[in-house]
Amino acid sequence: MKKLSINLLGIILITTMLFSCGNNSNDNTEINDNNDNNDVVVDDDGLNVIDFSKFEHYATILNKADLITQFGETNLEDITVYYAEGTVEKEATVLTNPQNGYIIQYVWEDDNSTTSFIEASYNVYDRNYELVGTQKVEAENGLYLGMSLPDLVTWNGDDIQFYGFGWDYSGSVFETANSNLSNSRVKISLDLLSYDGAEFTLGDVELSSDDSRLDGLDIIVYSFTMYIE
Repeated sequence: MKKLSINLLGIILITTMLFSCGNNSNDNTEINDNNDNNDVVVDDDGLNVIDFSKFEHYATILNKADLITQFGETNLEDITVYYAEGTVEKEATVLTNPQNGYIIQYVWEDDNSTTSFIEASYNVYDRNYELVGTQKVEAENGLYLGMSLPDLVTWNGDDIQFYGFGWDYSGSVFETANSNLSNSRVKISLDLLSYDGAEFTLGDVELSSDDSRLDGLDIIVYSFTMYIE
């Protein structure tokens, strides 16, 4: 039995802090580097609470007020995002974690305050939709943005079936029952780093990682989505 994990990720806008660093569309630099320099958050007793080094950690923030308290308004940017080919409008806030550079998007419920789901993408864009860099956000379960398709298959313990690229459900993954992906709260979508020579992968087609035509194509884990339960 297959369950489709729909890719809802919209364009993530880079914050003013990152935008001012001088990156440009030709840099394609990695914006964060596996959080080796994270500050650890502690409570009043000096006990470690959470270090926000993994994607799942960000889902512990359940509302906008707590997001502001944790990271400060200067590290946040409010935006409007669109889904379902522009038919669904949502208010969101983009966080740039000052400790590790992770860029995480919080999408709010209709009250524009309660966390509905969080997102992160491999590519990072500025306000002009120019590519300024990439990020390797990691999950607790071993997934990470930029993970290659062969490595994903090994991690999953099974072949990966997914939709073709370049359309509304681009790279959405079918989660095979009893696989690691089916048990993961972090939902993923895939993408190609280059579409050259990969025309057969575009559009409303179903693909599988065991298809030899995919050999040599740079297919990666492109986005994370996690819904608040």
